[in-house]
Amino acid sequence: MVLILHIVRYLILWISFIILFSLAALGLELIEGYKITTSEYYGLRNIGFIFITMMFLIASVFYPVILIPLSIVISKIVTVALGRVLLYSILGGIGGIFIFHKFYSDHFIQEYDLNISSSILIFGAVGFMYALIDNYLQRRPSPLRSLDMI
Repeated sequence: MVLILHIVRYLILWISFIILFSLAALGLELIEGYKITTSEYYGLRNIGFIFITMMFLIASVFYPVILIPLSIVISKIVTVALGRVLLYSILGGIGGIFIFHKFYSDHFIQEYDLNISSSILIFGAVGFMYALIDNYLQRRPSPLRSLDMI
């Protein structure tokens, strides 16, 4: 029964991550990507809904491959909730740097004066929110405890 609760927890975290990542990518695109006015760049302005679909698919694959193992390790090693919140926020910011460079080439960054700090802040906030959801799911009372009283 405990295994099922862990599976449900990570399923909820997976869905949360997909939503958070997709919204963060959309936000980054609206803030920085809309500065790019050439048809050479395939962002939200040029490909529209396909951009959102791609972010959804990337998040769907990225989570089970990278984030589930990372979340399991972090929850085992870092037992203090504040430590996990800080760690996820920092990792989110680092991920924001990586995503910024994947979205925008050096040519676009220089020509359109794109700012990487937007990505760091947005994805750092995603890490923060993910950590809060993870902490809530870890700390909430187990429904099995109420069954033990019966």
